Amino acid sequence: MSINKLKSIVRRGTMLGAAFAVVAATFAPASLTFADALNPLTHRSLTLSSSAPGWDHTDGSGNTTYAPPNSGANGQKTGNTFAFNVSTNSTAAPIKAFTLQYCTGSAGNCTSPGNNGHVGATRNVDSATTTDLNVVTSSPTEISGTTFTALFNTTLGIPVGNATNSTPATITGAPKADDTEGNFVVLTQPAAGGSWSQSAGWTMTATNKEDGTVTLGTATGANNYIKIVNTTGAATATGDAVKIIFFGTNGNYITNPGQGAFFVKINDYNSDTTINDTTLVDGGVTVANVMNQSIEIQTKVLETMDFSVGTVDPYTLVSDGTTGSALYAASHLQTHGQCDPIATSLTYGQNAATNVLQMGDTTQENSLRTDKTYSTHSFWRLSSNSSAGATVYYSGSTLKNTVNDQINPIGKTASFPLRGTPQFGLAIDNAKTGNLAVNYTNENNGGTGLFENGTDINTNGIDASTTTDTASLTGYHSPQLAPLAPTTGYADGAGIVNNEYGTVSGKFAFDPNANIVPAPIATENAQVVDCVTAKVRYIANIAATTPAGIYTTKINYIAAPQY
Repeated sequence: MSINKLKSIVRRGTMLGAAFAVVAATFAPASLTFADALNPLTHRSLTLSSSAPGWDHTDGSGNTTYAPPNSGANGQKTGNTFAFNVSTNSTAAPIKAFTLQYCTGSAGNCTSPGNNGHVGATRNVDSATTTDLNVVTSSPTEISGTTFTALFNTTLGIPVGNATNSTPATITGAPKADDTEGNFVVLTQPAAGGSWSQSAGWTMTATNKEDGTVTLGTATGANNYIKIVNTTGAATATGDAVKIIFFGTNGNYITNPGQGAFFVKINDYNSDTTINDTTLVDGGVTVANVMNQSIEIQTKVLETMDFSVGTVDPYTLVSDGTTGSALYAASHLQTHGQCDPIATSLTYGQNAATNVLQMGDTTQENSLRTDKTYSTHSFWRLSSNSSAGATVYYSGSTLKNTVNDQINPIGKTASFPLRGTPQFGLAIDNAKTGNLAVNYTNENNGGTGLFENGTDINTNGIDASTTTDTASLTGYHSPQLAPLAPTTGYADGAGIVNNEYGTVSGKFAFDPNANIVPAPIATENAQVVDCVTAKVRYIANIAATTPAGIYTTKINYIAAPQY
C-alpha cells in the first residue's frame, strides 16, 4: 500500500505517484509545488519523470538496462516539469530569472528533503535505501532550437518524439541521455491559448540554499536551489503560461529524496543579476486582516491527497471486527472505512513480494500461449481536495526479457486482442456508463478457462461486510471512477478477450513512448476527486516466434491534481 497525505498552502498543483509492477513493484514519494511572494503564480503543477525514491533506479529485472535517465523506473536521474501562469504583465520589464527551491515544508525555513541522516556532524551518503534530494549539474545546457523543433509538439507543449510510433526502438521522446542535446528548456504560451514556443537564451545553475547547517544536523548540504537566468528575458503578459522542463540525462539530473513529501518554492524576477525582493515579480500571500481595532486572523486551507496503488481492493474482503479476518490479513483494518486504501497483497507486512502479478497459463508456470489471450489486473484509488480535478498517468515500457526482446506494445490506438500476434496493452476495467462502477468480475467466472490471474483470487464483487461496516458513513460510496473518465483508448478493458466467453469486445492500448512521457489514462478538470477507484486490466499475446525468456515490466502510476 502506498499512501501519502500531502499538504501545502495557497492554490497549487501536485504530483503524487505510486508505482505498480507486473513482476516487480516500486513505490514512490509524493511531490508538490509551492510559490511564496507578492502575486500568485496560478495553475501551478509539477510533473516528475519518475515518482520512485532516489535509491530505486532499476527495471523490473533488478538492473539498469531498461531504466535510463528520465524514465519512469529511474528515481535517481529524474526530470521535472514545472507549469504555471504568470499574474504580472512583464512586457515592459521581462522576466529574467526563475528560482526553484526544494524544501521539506511549504512555508518558513527551508530544509532540503532527504533521509540519509547524520552521524555526528557528518551527513551520510546515499545508500541502497536512502537518498537526499540533489540537483546534479555537471554541464547544464539549454535545448537548441533544432532539438526543440524535432522533439516537441507545440500544440501540447510536450516532447513527443518522432512519428514512427509503430517502431518503439526509433522513438526519441526526450533529449539524448548523453547530454549532447541539452537538458532543460523554457516554453511560453499566450493567455488566450495557441501554440507553445521556446523562450531561448537561458542558463542554469544549481546550489545549496538551506536555513540550517550540516554540522548541526539541520541541513543536508545537497543542491536544492535552481536558478535559470536570461539577459534578455521573457516578455510575458498577464495570464501567459510558462513551462520549465528539466530532463534527466547521464550528467544532469534531479535525484528524488528517499521518502516523504517535498515542496518547491517558485519565484520569478525581472533581473538576471539581482535576485531579491526588489526584483521579485510573482508569488503569493496568505494573510487575512480585520481593520479598525484590529484583530489579525490568519488561516490556511491545506492541500490533501491520498493515492494508493495495489493488487487487492479491501472492499472485496470479509471483515468480522477481529484480527482474524481476510480484511485484517491484507490491510490490518478490523472494519471497512469510508475510503480504504488499495492493498498490495493479501498478506500485510510479510516478506513475500508485494504488487507483483503473474500472467499466463497457471498450469504451465504462468507462461503465455499462442492460442489464448491472458490477462491480469490491479487497482488504484485517489482522493484529493483539488477543486480543478485531476489526471492519472501511467509510465513504463512493454514486457521485455533480459536480452531486450520485447512483446510489442499495442500502441496509442485501442485494439482488440489478437491471438498469435505479439501484444501488450492495458485499459480501465470499469463500467462504460453511469458512475463508471468498478467491474470486479473477469472471464474466469462461470467459465472453464483460467485466462485471468489475480492476486485477489478472482473476487467478483464488494463483500457484504463492507455494506454493513459503511452503512453509517455518509461519505461512503461504492467504488467508482467518476468524476474521472478514461482517456481515449483506455475505456474498454471490461470487455471479453477470449471468444470462449462470447464476442471479443475488450480493447487495449499502450503508448510506446510512455516510459519517457507519462501517458494519461483517466482525467477530470472541474471538481473535487472523491475516492475514485480504477481497476486496470493488462493483456498479453505472443506469436510462435516470440523469443523464449522471462518477460517483465514495471508500470508506475502518477496522480496530478490541479488546484
